Formats: sequence, structure tokens, C-alpha cells
Amino acid sequence: MRYCPQCGYEDPVCWHSYRWITDIDMTRFGDFVAEYPLWAQLELGQIVEDKYSYYRRSGKRNGGAFVLRWPKMLGKDYYKARFFERFKAKRTHGVLPGQKRLELEKSSCSVTLELLGEPAK
Repeated sequence: MRYCPQCGYEDPVCWHSYRWITDIDMTRFGDFVAEYPLWAQLELGQIVEDKYSYYRRSGKRNGGAFVLRWPKMLGKDYYKARFFERFKAKRTHGVLPGQKRLELEKSSCSVTLELLGEPAK
């Protein structure tokens, strides 16, 4: 829970820190509706805003069970840059990134050995 000693503002108890990203807070949709009844009809993926923050109900993946909150100074599309990056496989077609380079070095070594008159292994 956050509290401002200067103005006395106390953040609602329902907000929790998002596990992986420190700029984001999250809450369950039921708790959100209890604190903010004005936005009880918030649809999946919809973004609403107040004076200081953006609020977005999570999408289809978890049935809209959560609402995420982030400061307005980060911008409305902030959630796109951090949350929805898809996993990119590091390997393509079963070939390791350095494999071609190693094969090239091996072939050049065998050519060098043959030029020196030694049998290649």
C-alpha cells in the first residue's frame, strides 16, 4: 500500500506490484469494480484513464480476470512494449548460430593441412 506523507493520499489496498515489471500495478477485476464502480462495465482489452493513471483490463488469455495500472507519464501504449513481446526462438531449423562458422573453420584447417602435405583428419 502506498501512502503520501505530504498530502495524505492513501492508495487503495487492492493494488499490488506486478511481479516482473516494477512500473505496473495489478488487481483482480472484482476488487477493481469494488474500488471503482464507475468502470464496472470495462471490457476485455479496453483502456480507461483518470488524472494520473491508465487502467487496462486483461485480454482473452485469462478471461479478463485482472486489471493493470501504469502512470500516465509512461504513455498509453506502454503496455504494448513490455507485455506482449512474443517469444522468439533462438534457433532456426535446428542450426546453431555458430555452427556454420565452425564448419568453415574446420574445412579451412583441413585445406591448410593438405597444402602442408599432412593428411587431414
